[in-house]
Amino acid sequence: MATQTNNQLHKQKAFTLIELLTVISIIAIVTTIALPSFQSLIFTTRISSYTSTLQSALLLTRSEAVKRGINVTICRSENASSGNPSCATTNSNPLANTGWASGWIIFTDPNNNGIYEPGNVPAETLIAVQDQLIQRIEDGSIIPNRTLKFISYGSTGQTFGTFVRFAINRPDADPNIDHDRFICIAAGGRARVDNALCAGN
Repeated sequence: MATQTNNQLHKQKAFTLIELLTVISIIAIVTTIALPSFQSLIFTTRISSYTSTLQSALLLTRSEAVKRGINVTICRSENASSGNPSCATTNSNPLANTGWASGWIIFTDPNNNGIYEPGNVPAETLIAVQDQLIQRIEDGSIIPNRTLKFISYGSTGQTFGTFVRFAINRPDADPNIDHDRFICIAAGGRARVDNALCAGN
């Protein structure tokens, strides 16, 4: 009698094939609805991270120039993580590379030539290094509004040259153009983030 009762309990706890298929169908529907929103969240989070990282580096470059009372430069680098980092000599091109997302270095630049020269007298000092942010072209890029390889700040915190804009471009898989971000740098040197093309482009 006890065995019969146990068998009945086991039967009551089991799922039928129809119930199992119903649960799987519901999960599939929910996943289909939620996946695009989840992917969009991933894209926007990454773009925000890239934007914040570059903006912070620009702020650091400016503050170091003011603090040290000399020119300080940030330049795009393709070997920032190496033992002997240098400024890139190629242009940023979203069809050929990830632009400034390849990395950058920040250094004192007394002669203001945009080239890291640690052997100079006085010696140029490496202040900060940023490794590659984006590995593949299809995953996004950081492109300035012209063939800009470096930005120098003077002791007053102002930049040398004209208006600068960085476009932080979304991945190819992201169809939403509103996810692109822009960092705008006026002649005064302050870097601000915008979700549209900066004035002065």
